[in-house]
Amino acid sequence: MPISTDLLDEDEDVLVDLRPHWVFFAGPLFLTTASVALVAVVIHEFPKAPAAVAWVLGVLVAIPAFWLAGRLARWFTTSLVVTERRIVLRSGVLARRLVNVRLQRIVDTHCTQRPLERLIGSGSLVLEVEGEEGGLAVDDVRRPRALQRVINRQLSELDEGWTGSLRQPTLERRRGVVGASYGQSDSAAPTPPRGIPVGPPASSVPDQLVALDRLRRQGILSEEEFAHKKAELLRRI
Repeated sequence: MPISTDLLDEDEDVLVDLRPHWVFFAGPLFLTTASVALVAVVIHEFPKAPAAVAWVLGVLVAIPAFWLAGRLARWFTTSLVVTERRIVLRSGVLARRLVNVRLQRIVDTHCTQRPLERLIGSGSLVLEVEGEEGGLAVDDVRRPRALQRVINRQLSELDEGWTGSLRQPTLERRRGVVGASYGQSDSAAPTPPRGIPVGPPASSVPDQLVALDRLRRQGILSEEEFAHKKAELLRRI
């Protein structure tokens, strides 16, 4: 079932909504098929077997069948959702688990695929999250490399938005200097029409600090630019 709108912010768009890869069923499905085949052979070869043998055969089929049914229930209740702002991981049948990570907190992404997983289009995705050790690992992901590209593209868009907002004060100061040299005041600068947002959408100060630190680690911001902008944000608290 798709993610509930109650878990989304207003005007938040869902980019990806995935269930685990079909390899999620491989183990219990193989054992269930093998046990059914074995029971069919025994019944065919020994049609007059005692009732105790029938009970043993029934248990032999029931155990992997219950395992398969439980795995199917987990598949329906497990999803990986990527929006334009965050990543939501839901899992659990009785005890529900909900992991909500803002994209601003993601430092890097890693994709791992063994040879067989590359052949069937499965793999694992590891998200390095700011302030957490070990990262967030998601197994049995469908087309993990494609998902990694979607997340990295969204992170790049966020970084470009933050870089633009950081460069905006410098551009405004330059416009003021140029305007003063021609005898123009700041009030003569053109203003954008109403209803058109300027710069990236507003977010909390902690999220902005995390995004700034990621830009510094990636070499987009210098240490001086990082320290200057960090001081500005801390003064708002």
